[in-house]
Amino acid sequence: MKIVKTTRFDDVDHNLGYAYHGCSYVIQDAEHVFHIRIYDDEPGKATVIRPTQIPEKNSLGKLVEFLQSELGVSRVSFYKGDQGRYADIDLVSLAFRPA
Repeated sequence: MKIVKTTRFDDVDHNLGYAYHGCSYVIQDAEHVFHIRIYDDEPGKATVIRPTQIPEKNSLGKLVEFLQSELGVSRVSFYKGDQGRYADIDLVSLAFRPA
């Protein structure tokens, strides 16, 4: 697993009233490409933008370990389609945390 691209982002729309700042990462292994965002106002939390489906546990475990060791994260969130929002996963069980 390796970081293949890092980009600073500043998504701002004053008319709509939002400003998001942070870094985007593209992380790749032999099977997957993950698009991750870490927002400045949520240090230590990685949000997986793509894929929107959680990968199988082996790949997810590798991703979580990589994010912890390389980017120092302590929280990881994925899109939870049935709720229409991002939600944290438990870093040990690799399942969504209860709401």
